[in-house]
Amino acid sequence: MTINTPATGALEQLIAPLTPDEFFAQYYERSVYRSPVKHPEIVDLLSLDRIDEIISDSELPATAIGMAKSGQGLEPEEFIGGNNAVDRGAVLDNFRNGATIILPQLHFADGKLYSFCLGLERQFGARVQTNVYLTPPEAHGFGIHYDNHDVFVIQIAGAKEWEIYGDRDGLPFRGEGFRKGVDETGELKEKFVLSAGECLYVPRGTAHRAPNHGDEPSLHITVGILVQTWAEFMLEAVAEASLRIPEMRNSLPRDIFFDRERALADHAGMFRQLSDEIAAKADFEATLNVFAGNFVRAQGPRVRGALMALADGIGADDVLHVRDHILYSFETTPTADGEGQELQIVLSGSSIPLSDELGGQLQEKLPTGSIAMSDFSVSDAEELDDVIGTLVAYGLLIKE
Repeated sequence: MTINTPATGALEQLIAPLTPDEFFAQYYERSVYRSPVKHPEIVDLLSLDRIDEIISDSELPATAIGMAKSGQGLEPEEFIGGNNAVDRGAVLDNFRNGATIILPQLHFADGKLYSFCLGLERQFGARVQTNVYLTPPEAHGFGIHYDNHDVFVIQIAGAKEWEIYGDRDGLPFRGEGFRKGVDETGELKEKFVLSAGECLYVPRGTAHRAPNHGDEPSLHITVGILVQTWAEFMLEAVAEASLRIPEMRNSLPRDIFFDRERALADHAGMFRQLSDEIAAKADFEATLNVFAGNFVRAQGPRVRGALMALADGIGADDVLHVRDHILYSFETTPTADGEGQELQIVLSGSSIPLSDELGGQLQEKLPTGSIAMSDFSVSDAEELDDVIGTLVAYGLLIKE
């Protein structure tokens, strides 16, 4: 399976003047990188006025906001009302008294920020998330800690004074979060001020702290790169291979926990036998197809403009463009009766079955970046109309 999506300039904005090749070779998963270049487009991703609008006018369920002060998260009852809705006045009052406002996953509610995040997914091959932090003057939200995912920090307004400490021994897995009072942070290595328009990369496992700097509120976006590891890939390979090894379905021996001597003498042999079978039968391509399909399906939809296109109707000669950064792939799967293969196009939220005739032409024409229904020569016009309309509805195609 091949995942298709156009390239993007989002990463280049974060790491300039480095090229992506230089960044991945020298800094990625290795060390902190502070870009010396300020991009006006980065600052335009968000604003204090947009945060004010969100807090005052948007629907805010309890999961849409968090708060922290002096290194500790505030208890939800300090800003969540009895009806499980955000108490907007309490949020602002806590901010006035030194608490940081946190807006998790704001990219799902802001089209510009979401498009930027989608642009990063192609170059990292990973899901991307955002947390937005608005910190009042002379305050800090969290103490020294490390994250279990790589982050880019985009300073939108104000400034933060960054402190960089030591690195964890080995990159952390997703579940290996920082444990205050248990994990070592090392000595202070570097200290600098990140100002509006500047970007910073911090690899997972690098301890840091970022109090506010100056007498203005600080607004920054933390973009998290949620990578998948070889460990996860290998676990899926074992699961996939297990479907073709009958002995893997057998239960563990009844005495494996109670007769250690026999377990080491007899059952360890079965373990080695099964390990050898997994090594022989694990299928890289099959595992890759599972990961690739899940990656495409898990991408959030981007359907801005689709309603207007569908309401206006799509004519035979209307030009439709493949929307920037939207992933799609083609898969061949067994038919319902198990006697044949069926081609389908996979994208976020949907898998659309295709006839061989239409599927072959779509595979040829979509990579060009733009299509019209009149470009196709098919015997089933109804299928063509339905499939193209569905691709518009799910956000892959956008009307010119």
